[in-house]
Amino acid sequence: MQIDQDLYDALYVLGFNFLDGDLVSGEIAEIKGDLTIKLVHPPGEELKFVVELPDEKQMIFTVDRHQIVSLAERWQ
Repeated sequence: MQIDQDLYDALYVLGFNFLDGDLVSGEIAEIKGDLTIKLVHPPGEELKFVVELPDEKQMIFTVDRHQIVSLAERWQ
């Protein structure tokens, strides 16, 4: 999965670590703390934030790349 430079820069500013995700999972980046948040882009689907919760549960949010870039611009 390739991402454009603006999205790459935004994820870096927000503190994400980049993953060598496989094509099936579409994992791009993650940030770990009390919870793990991953940015994934499975083939043929939209970008998603996956929040990993205790007990192997997940919350999934569809996100537009422009939302991520805008957020990073406001943080700078």
